[in-house]
Amino acid sequence: MAADARERPALVRWFLNPYTQLACDALLVTTAELLLKKGATSGTPLSASIAWLGIGALASVWTWLGILAYLLSLACWLYVLRHIPVSVAFGLISIAQVLVPLGAWVFLGEAISMRRWIGIASVLCGTVLIARTAPARRES
Repeated sequence: MAADARERPALVRWFLNPYTQLACDALLVTTAELLLKKGATSGTPLSASIAWLGIGALASVWTWLGILAYLLSLACWLYVLRHIPVSVAFGLISIAQVLVPLGAWVFLGEAISMRRWIGIASVLCGTVLIARTAPARRES
């Protein structure tokens, strides 16, 4: 089976690398969160008695695109878990904790306080430490 993997085109091998899939997962989770926020704020207004459920957001195409992004992210995550120890993968996926607020700042115009910037920097440092100590990928 290892010979089959070497026969694949370089782009396919790159895409099927579990660390590439982990990056795709982080980007998809970030995209999903931003789309769901957009959908939640642009959904159909409902009566106050049921508005807290968020059901009105289901009328927004943004919400459905966010759900689709989450489903694609799930597929990436399951692929990652087949190839990377969960203790490493879970630590690395925390990069989404950096990407989501940055995406909200850039695309949604949300403010980020200084305390939040310090938290983002802390998470980023922790993710870098995990990445530097991650075991080398097994070729099997």
